[in-house]
Amino acid sequence: MNAAQMIVLRNRTPFEPFEIRLSDGTLIRVEHPYNIATGQDSPTCIIYQDDNQMHIVAYRNITEVITAATAS
Repeated sequence: MNAAQMIVLRNRTPFEPFEIRLSDGTLIRVEHPYNIATGQDSPTCIIYQDDNQMHIVAYRNITEVITAATAS
């Protein structure tokens, strides 16, 4: 996973929620496209949660992205 791939996921129309699994086993759900901030060449993204939590995630630590298509 890299920033360009994350931007593609974020910009899908219609947007479909997805989950990100990190190398430590953490699972982060992304419900809305405006919950993700990243730059085109950034090594990290910021994921905001509805409960006011924020995760700064290094792309190198993302082991899996689970979408509706990959979950089935």
